Amino acid sequence: MRLIPRSISGQLLVVWILAILVAHGVAIFVLSWWRADNSAIHPLSARMIETRVVSAYRLAASTDDGNSLLQSVSLPDSMFQVISRQVAEQPMNSKELALTQDLRKMLNLPPDAPVRVKLEQVEASPNARDTRNWLEKTLGRSRPLAWGMHIEVGLPDGRTLASDHLPILIPAHWNRVLSFSLLVGMIPTALIAILFGRRIMRPLKTLTEAANKVSRGEQVILQPVGEPEELREITQAFNDMQENLARFVNGRTMMVAAIGHDLRTPMTSLRIRAELVEDAGLRQAMTHTLDEMRVMVEEILNFVKDDASQEPTLELRVNDFAQEIVDEQRMRGREVVFQSQLPDAFSYRCRPVHLKRALNNLIDNAMRYGPVTVSARQDGPSRRLIIEVLDIGPGIAPDKLEHVFEPFVRLDASRSLASGGSGLGLTIAHSCVRAHGGTITLENRSAGGLRAIVELPV
Repeated sequence: MRLIPRSISGQLLVVWILAILVAHGVAIFVLSWWRADNSAIHPLSARMIETRVVSAYRLAASTDDGNSLLQSVSLPDSMFQVISRQVAEQPMNSKELALTQDLRKMLNLPPDAPVRVKLEQVEASPNARDTRNWLEKTLGRSRPLAWGMHIEVGLPDGRTLASDHLPILIPAHWNRVLSFSLLVGMIPTALIAILFGRRIMRPLKTLTEAANKVSRGEQVILQPVGEPEELREITQAFNDMQENLARFVNGRTMMVAAIGHDLRTPMTSLRIRAELVEDAGLRQAMTHTLDEMRVMVEEILNFVKDDASQEPTLELRVNDFAQEIVDEQRMRGREVVFQSQLPDAFSYRCRPVHLKRALNNLIDNAMRYGPVTVSARQDGPSRRLIIEVLDIGPGIAPDKLEHVFEPFVRLDASRSLASGGSGLGLTIAHSCVRAHGGTITLENRSAGGLRAIVELPV
C-alpha cells in the first residue's frame, strides 16, 4: 500500500495536510514554551486578564453600586471589587510597569492615571491541580511557579477598582481550541486542495489524451488554457512540437518519394539495355536484379503514398477488422486461422490502412513456412491490445531477432531469403505499428516457429 498517492492532486492534498499539521505543531510548541523567564506570566494569560479588567472597569464606572454586578462577573481566578480608597502608591518593576501601560492604552486613560499592578508569588497547596500540559509533561518540564496578580485602577468618581487574579501560565483549554481549529482548518483546506488539484489535472489529462492521439497519427490542436501560466506554456509547446514534427516527417516523406520516383527512369533504361545483352546468363542475372530493385522501389512508394495521404483515424471493432484481413488472405489461397479472446464489441481507434498493411506484412512473412494463426486479446494489467501472428517455421537465431526490423536486411536464417523478398516487409510493419504508439517484438516458440507480438495502447 502506497502512503503517497501517484497523482498530482493526491500529492498536493497530502502536502497541504502535512503543512497544516506542522503549523499546529509549531503553535502548540510556542504556546507551551513562550516564557520570558521563570517568573513571567504567559502573554496569553496577561491579555486575558487585561480584557477582563477593561470589562469590569466599564461596568463599575457605569453604576454607583458596582460590587453586586462585579460579583456576578467574578470568576474563581479573577475576583473584582470596588473600594473607597484611592490607588495605593507603591514602586513597580519593569514587568508591572509594562502591564500598567497596556491597561492605560486599553482604557484610553492619560499617562498619569492611577493604575497599579503587583505581581506576587502565591502559596500553592500540595494538592493543587497540575497546570502543565501534555507537552511539558512529556519533555520533563518542572511545575511552573504559582504567581498572582493584584490590579488597582482608579475610577472617575475617586473610588478604585481592585482585582486579584491567579494567572494560568497557559490557558487550560488551549488543547481543545487547537483540536477544534485543526479539524475546522483541515476540512476546507482539503477541499480547496482537491479542487485546485483537479483544476491543474484537467488540462494535463487533455494533454495526455492529445499525446495518445498524436501517437496514432492524428493531428490535434490544443486550445490555449487561461491559468496557470505554466500549463499555458506546456500547451503551446505541445502545439509547436506537433507542427515541427509534422513538417519534418512530411519533408522526409516527400524526399523519399522523390528519390523513389526518380529511380524509375534509369531502371527502365537499364531494363531495355539488359534485353540487348547477347549472353543469356548475364541477361537473366541483370533482369533478376532489376526486378528486385523494382519491387523495392514500389514498396517504398506505396508506403510513402499511404503515409503522405494522412489517413484519418477511425474507431473500429477489432474482431471484424482482423477477420477481414484473414478472409482476404484465404481468398489468396492461404491457410490462416483467427482466434480471439476479445468481446465482439471491443473497439480500437487506429488508421486502418496502416495497421492492415502491418498485419498483412507479418502474415506474408509467416506464410512462407505453412499455416498461420492470428490471435487477439487484451493484456489485463496494462490493458494493451495484443495481436499475435504465429507460424511453424524454423524461427530466427536469438541474436538476430532485432535486426530483422532494419531496412533491406536479409538474414541467412531469415525467411526473407527463401522468398526473395525485398527486406522491407518487417520494417514497414514496424513503422506502421510505432506510428500507433505500439511495439512489435519477435520470439521463438518452444514448439517451433516464430511468434510476432504486436502491442497497441488502448
